[in-house]
Amino acid sequence: MIFKRLIVNESEVFNFINSSLGQKSSKLLTYFNQHCFNIYFSNSDYKELIDAEISFYLDGIGMYFASKLFGIKKSERFNASDLHNRLFERFVNKKTKLFLIGGSFSETVIREIRNKKRLNTCGYEKGFFSDDELPGLIKEINNSGADILLIGMGVPKQELLAYELSEKVKVDLIICVGNFFEFYFESKKRAPLFLRNSGFEWVFRLFTEPNRLWKRYLIGIPLFFYRIFKMKISSNKTYLQ
Repeated sequence: MIFKRLIVNESEVFNFINSSLGQKSSKLLTYFNQHCFNIYFSNSDYKELIDAEISFYLDGIGMYFASKLFGIKKSERFNASDLHNRLFERFVNKKTKLFLIGGSFSETVIREIRNKKRLNTCGYEKGFFSDDELPGLIKEINNSGADILLIGMGVPKQELLAYELSEKVKVDLIICVGNFFEFYFESKKRAPLFLRNSGFEWVFRLFTEPNRLWKRYLIGIPLFFYRIFKMKISSNKTYLQ
């Protein structure tokens, strides 16, 4: 079952990252929320990665609720963007060398954020490139001396790319961060704190990007809960047999 591999509290995420540093093993880490859960059921390549190849942690109130439903008592409610902020603070303090892939930011923006937040970036590539450009990107990452590769390209594209790169680049860890770069580089605002704390950040995102996100939330959330309860009923039947 998917919940057996789910990392359910922040301390375990940080422990995973700390244990990976200095190993040059290109371990894979991503978040897992209700949208990811739905993609898990619709994309076989992504499902294979989640089932066996990539470590993943709870993201958001939906997965927190689901983990509690399945009896995971130690689970904590947190979200990926807040976690990424805390991770980046640690990266800054430890001067961790980072290579970033994702978004479409100018060299000026990258330089300004690097200077403003003291982020130790050693390379950046926009999130749009062809297969022909991949060998050059791999060479650039390996020559950069990066400790961690961060990919923000959306699910499942970022996870599939992370897995492909993991066999070819020499970094300690590859972390998928979704649209976090947009928040960190200040090109997009997050929801007010009271919405984030209440678990309704998705409402703010829906109203700010309705054309892109209406299906993810208005259809995706009911579908998520349908699948969760169906899994719960099925697991109870299996247990009783």
